[in-house]
Amino acid sequence: MDFSYRQAEISELEEIMKIYVAAQKFMQQIGNPQWPQGFPDKTDVKGGILGGILYCVEYGGELAAVFSAMNYDGDYDNIEGAWLTKGNYLAVHRVAVADKFRGKGAAKYIVDKAAPDIAKKRGRTSLRMDTHEKNAPMRGLLLGRGFTQCGVIYLVRDLTPRIAFEKKI
Repeated sequence: MDFSYRQAEISELEEIMKIYVAAQKFMQQIGNPQWPQGFPDKTDVKGGILGGILYCVEYGGELAAVFSAMNYDGDYDNIEGAWLTKGNYLAVHRVAVADKFRGKGAAKYIVDKAAPDIAKKRGRTSLRMDTHEKNAPMRGLLLGRGFTQCGVIYLVRDLTPRIAFEKKI
């Protein structure tokens, strides 16, 4: 599929929220408690749009997926293990694929093309991501796309553990 990406627009807030709600349901179905019901919420998503860190992936004019790209994440300051690089990374978060596009390559596009492109434009040398140990689809995606499992980080907001990954670009 021929995907493209761009920054999200505030006019798309409701459509983006539908993707996140569907992703929350999917995670529950596969036994992944990573995103409890209501996370990310509308306030989080609106902040990401207004802050310029939320991106949309499109296919044929349809919204296929969303993700956030940040130059820094305080959750990554401490790791049980070791990062591949000393810093200068792009943190990729809140990847969610619309039900219609699940299994069609949208998530691969994000980690293979969109996120590396954003990182290079921002002068970053690696991508960092994290996920819950029970998020088998994301763990498989990252390991299958050249990411290295670097250790465990603990989210500052609630100290829950996440498996941390990095890929040099």
